[in-house]
Amino acid sequence: MKKLKKILLINWLYFSKEIIEVGDVNFLTGKNGAGKSTVIDALQIVLLGETNARNFNLAANERSQRTLDGYLRADMDENNPYSRRGKDFSTYIVCEFEDDVEHNSFVCGVMFDCRSDGSKHDHFFIYVGKLPENCFIENGEAMDIHDLRKFLKQNFSRAEVYDTQWEYRRNMLSRWNVHNEQVLRMMKKAVSFRPIVDIQQFITENICDIPDKPDIEAMQQNIRNYKRHEQLAQQQEEKLTALQEISTLYREMTRSVDRWRVQSFLVQWAQKEDMQAQIDGREQEKRSCLSELTAADTAIEDLAGQMQAKEERRRQLDRDYAQSDTYQERERLGNQKQSLLTEQSKLVQEMERDALEIKREALRLTHLCETALAWDAEEVLVPVQQAAEQVQRTYARLSSGECAIFSQEQTVFEDARQAAAALSDALAKAAHQLGDKVAELQQQLTEKQTALADLRRNIKDYPRGLLPFRAKLAEELEQQAGGPVAVDILADVLEIEDERWRGAVEGYLNNQKFYFLVEPAYYEQALRIYNKLKWEKSLNAYGLVDIGTLREREHIDPQSGSLAEKVETGNALARTYMDYLLGRVMCCDTVEQLRGYRTAITDEGMLYQGYVARALRRDRMEDAFIGRHAITLRIARLEEEAAGLQTEISHRKPIWQAVSQQKAPMLTPYYVRNIVPQRQADFLYRAELEEEINAIDEQVSHLDLLWLDQQKQLIAEISDEIAALSHQREVQIAHKAKLEERIRQLDEEILPEQYRSRTEMERTLAENFSETYRDDIGLPRYRQELERLHRPDIVYRNFSSHHAQVVNEMENARAALLRARREYVERFGPCSFRVEADDNAEFDAERRVLEESELPQYRTKIRAARESAMEQFQNDFLSKLKSSIEQVQDQVKNLNRALRQAQFGTDSYQFRVDRNPDYAEYYDMIMAPELMEGDITLFSAQFQEKYGPLIDKLFSQITMADDTQLNARKQSELQENIERYTDFRTYLKFDLETTDQNGSKQLLSQTLNTKSGGETQTPFYIAVLASFAQLYRVSDTSSFGNTVRLVVFDEAFNKMDSERIIESVRLLRKMGLQAIICTPPDKVSDIMPIADRTLLVDKHKYRMHILPFSKENAQ
Repeated sequence: MKKLKKILLINWLYFSKEIIEVGDVNFLTGKNGAGKSTVIDALQIVLLGETNARNFNLAANERSQRTLDGYLRADMDENNPYSRRGKDFSTYIVCEFEDDVEHNSFVCGVMFDCRSDGSKHDHFFIYVGKLPENCFIENGEAMDIHDLRKFLKQNFSRAEVYDTQWEYRRNMLSRWNVHNEQVLRMMKKAVSFRPIVDIQQFITENICDIPDKPDIEAMQQNIRNYKRHEQLAQQQEEKLTALQEISTLYREMTRSVDRWRVQSFLVQWAQKEDMQAQIDGREQEKRSCLSELTAADTAIEDLAGQMQAKEERRRQLDRDYAQSDTYQERERLGNQKQSLLTEQSKLVQEMERDALEIKREALRLTHLCETALAWDAEEVLVPVQQAAEQVQRTYARLSSGECAIFSQEQTVFEDARQAAAALSDALAKAAHQLGDKVAELQQQLTEKQTALADLRRNIKDYPRGLLPFRAKLAEELEQQAGGPVAVDILADVLEIEDERWRGAVEGYLNNQKFYFLVEPAYYEQALRIYNKLKWEKSLNAYGLVDIGTLREREHIDPQSGSLAEKVETGNALARTYMDYLLGRVMCCDTVEQLRGYRTAITDEGMLYQGYVARALRRDRMEDAFIGRHAITLRIARLEEEAAGLQTEISHRKPIWQAVSQQKAPMLTPYYVRNIVPQRQADFLYRAELEEEINAIDEQVSHLDLLWLDQQKQLIAEISDEIAALSHQREVQIAHKAKLEERIRQLDEEILPEQYRSRTEMERTLAENFSETYRDDIGLPRYRQELERLHRPDIVYRNFSSHHAQVVNEMENARAALLRARREYVERFGPCSFRVEADDNAEFDAERRVLEESELPQYRTKIRAARESAMEQFQNDFLSKLKSSIEQVQDQVKNLNRALRQAQFGTDSYQFRVDRNPDYAEYYDMIMAPELMEGDITLFSAQFQEKYGPLIDKLFSQITMADDTQLNARKQSELQENIERYTDFRTYLKFDLETTDQNGSKQLLSQTLNTKSGGETQTPFYIAVLASFAQLYRVSDTSSFGNTVRLVVFDEAFNKMDSERIIESVRLLRKMGLQAIICTPPDKVSDIMPIADRTLLVDKHKYRMHILPFSKENAQ
């Protein structure tokens, strides 16, 4: 047999290099997450010959998120410091097999060529030989594909690197001596190791070789032929039925037309007679209106005379009322009072207006003062807040908004004016100072934001003019040298690996980190250019380092533990300068250590130099420019500073806006000295006017007004009488207008229209009905209905209400006829019959031809086509299905013979294949023994009587008369039926039978949902082992049985108890299989005594290793 001996993993997740030696029965254990599935997933790639991530970690999680890229680049955890992301590397997964029959070895493996840009390529390979001693590693690195091809060619003559996974699988199975890819499908199922949920599918797909399905295309064509003839006969019969229906509909339409014609005459003649009756009524109405119009004219003249007499009496009373002395005196006093009230109202309005303005001023200033007093007491705001307190006190007596405020002394207004003026001056001064401060802060914020924008584009915010100076220096050097010359800023080519010492390095170097570096060969030219440019205002430079001279004159030997060691650089010039500047500056952890050196520094910036200890400036230490990380640090610092500036602006700007947007005070010196005294005088004068108005009211109260009231009452009564007469006259005038309008309507609109309508109806009757029809049919029927209903309008209403129904029936009858004709023409086209024809001659002629045709001709063709289909059905369908069923039954019998020798504890197992009860009648027909005896055929009466309907049903399931006319859903259903009925598995039912020591039998399908986890794993385990035993041909002692025997299970025994685990391993050994089985640590005590090798997967942080398992390392 061919056994797996070694597994090699290089750069696979957290395995950097691991060789795993395996025996016959191998248990792989370890804690959850230690890497058991990582090993199994690697093994699957080589054994299955595919890199599909859907196979990864299936036993643990069907929706595993593991990816091939994650395994290769070791970045499933973003914190992994050993991640291979962004690097060029090679990954190897290699398996060494040993053939103990032919006494040789061969290797199957895969190499992944991974690139820093994220691309990868897999290369599967096979060669005869063992794993090389170098494990495909040269110079400390795994070989790339070029080196691998070269290595294999030089060391192994029969090595192959395959272009496709399919080609690799084919050659791998050949090496295994297993020429059936079914073993790969079984290997996937074994790895995931889930209990059986569909025993039928499991047995047919994994236990049996599936025979080819019968080809039914020729049989389908014959079935289609005879069904097509059946359809043609059916079509002729349908055609005749349609023509007979058209004849019936034509007769019904003719009867409905006759009913409609009689009712139309009755409706129209009754309508004409009713029109004449309406004309007579309108003529009588016109005569009545003329009589009422004469009476209205008489009434109008009488009412006008009465109104004239009463109007004259009212005018006389008005003259007497106006000429009396009492009336004239009351009018004089009333006018005098009104004049005083008007003057008083004007004064009050002016005082209230000014009082409200002062109140608004007081409220505005009070709100401003409350706001100002709520501000923090900054130096610039103290005068404003002091003035605000004074304003609140002085304006408190002026906030009522009433005229009474002008009763106060003038000093009240003067104090308020002075307080408001003082507040206005304080606000103006504060506004000027705050505006300057806000502008300064805004300028600083803009500079910070500009620097941040450059930093986010990876442009450091070097001191102004430094970058333009470097660009100008590089440009002129290039012109003089004839090619580009590198001009580096020292800070750009340095890196600080230990951030703890960044502040010390940044602060110590200070402006020296802005020095320029050029190659020594170009230094003299650079110095001349530097000297020429140094005074240009837009340019700025801090120094040009002479590395050449430095190297000549100085012995540069940086001390161990110096500040130079904290700085990394790949630039040789920068390295020299850093060793020179920092090589003697020693790094100390505490200030006490500083005095032990001539020059020393702590990470917190305490410098000891020249026997003087001093602290480096904090801002210089925090001003990060060195290295790539400096940009991140500067962004963080500038963002913090910008946020502080923004906060301060947000605090100061609203205050500045508040003090800047104040109105000028209302209480000006002019207002207080001129307007306020005027309003105080108006307040006193208003009281004097009130006294004069009261005196006038007293005079009016002494007048005798009784006679005036009586005269006024009499005038009002006469006015009411005049109004009543006027109303009566207007009513008569409106009535007269209505009568005149109605007479006009009758003469000009109604009667002419009625006469015209009657004439039009008489003309319509003459056109629609002949004189003969009118006299013989129409009028006799009308007189009959008039005698019954008594009035023409009743006759009209009665028949017009039914007339619509009759018209609808006639239209429906015609529509039904036309619809039937149209459907016939469209369904049985091409057909030139006229659908709209008034007669039915064409359709009747066609009906007579069909009634006399010979439809039996079609029946003869149908019988011939059916007999041909039946013959093929017997030879190509039934016989092939029967052969497939018998072949599978033989395979199950052979497998059961092997299982009789392999008991699981006290239980034994046998596969069952029986007739599927859902398709029992089909099974019986397929397996009918009489068909194979030659005496009975499908055409025999005995067979047709028993299975004829079932054959017809089957034909309807697997074919249609014209498959091309089916829609997508029908086509899908037909294809599903063909797949179902041509598959031998449809007619069989598979199961696994368990027999215990007492002879009691149970079927797996009946107990799957009632057994424990271990009990459901056991049948699966046995079924899988039996499948592998058959696929590997373990019982074949010839060279054909010299095969690989490997089985891989992930989480196989997690639900089994100790006894079942021992029995499982015993059965595995008895079948001669080699196994690699993942199992949790809690099963270790059960598996160690029965395993050839127990391997522990150990994970420490981001490294994985395989250790031989023992009690010591278990602890």
